[in-house]
Amino acid sequence: MDDSKAGQPWGNHLMTIVLADADAHFRHRLKKRLEKITAVNVVGESSDLEETTAMILNRKPDIAILNSSLRDGCGAEVLRHIKRLMVPPTIIVVTDDLSHDNKKDCSLAGADFFFDKDTEDHKIIHTVRLLCVPHSQIEVLDSPIATRND
Repeated sequence: MDDSKAGQPWGNHLMTIVLADADAHFRHRLKKRLEKITAVNVVGESSDLEETTAMILNRKPDIAILNSSLRDGCGAEVLRHIKRLMVPPTIIVVTDDLSHDNKKDCSLAGADFFFDKDTEDHKIIHTVRLLCVPHSQIEVLDSPIATRND
């Protein structure tokens, strides 16, 4: 690995993110927190199903953070559509509906992560930070089977 890129996520590549949630205040607050991460660029925001799907298909973000329920439909519909892409983005679902059925529906539709938007925003940010780190730089600690090849 080129040492000049050490510590820089994906070399010089910024992780692009699309945010989709009907709550503009939530999107704004999350966007401000995400943009504090050096390697992140929020490339679009949306509140409805059709616009979100089009934005993800056109902008091809690395990560899509979307609510399980959008203004005009179910976020799982977006998931089912975009997961058919050859290289879909990592999908982080945020929701205020923590029911087993909602979690199962989103999981079956292709969600990679599922968080309560009101209480787990710190987990959203932490997950994005981890996704920005190249796999070669992740060191698993406190794992009896983990090894590090130098």
